[in-house]
Amino acid sequence: MTANDLNKWPEGIEASKFPTYAPRNMRALGLWQSEDWAIKTYAIQVDPKKTGSDFIAPELLDTAKAHVLNLLPLTREEGAFYKTGFAVLHEGAQANWLMFQWWTHDDVWCQILSYSDSKAPLLFKHSTRPVRACVYETAIIWHEQKSWIAHVLNGNADRRAYLDDMMTDPTV
Repeated sequence: MTANDLNKWPEGIEASKFPTYAPRNMRALGLWQSEDWAIKTYAIQVDPKKTGSDFIAPELLDTAKAHVLNLLPLTREEGAFYKTGFAVLHEGAQANWLMFQWWTHDDVWCQILSYSDSKAPLLFKHSTRPVRACVYETAIIWHEQKSWIAHVLNGNADRRAYLDDMMTDPTV
């Protein structure tokens, strides 16, 4: 392979087939709490909803929350966790993606990825695919990384300051 080979896409890949990036609506939804757990929550929409409608359908949001709270016992497997994290519910074109992330071992971010397809949107399942996040979700992850550094890994760890630091940009 030469340096010139890197100037073109592999055979069968057409640059014109990539979609053009367009921001998506995103909202911080507040905290989900259970026992000592506090989970910052966010939602992303692939298609904007009509004015006056719920940002995320209440039944989908309730199902996502119940699913995440049912995952809490799995966090014990990694250990050294702080019962502090964040979740992202992304209403996608073909599936709903639900990322539950929590902090452990001082500076380690753990994740469980779940999804529900459009045919059964209220049935979340664990993903075994190597997918982790899309470009829209990584904007939230990046905010959370910076927030953890600023409020926890600063020599004076402040959980409340971390939990109050929600990403508020209307789009990602």
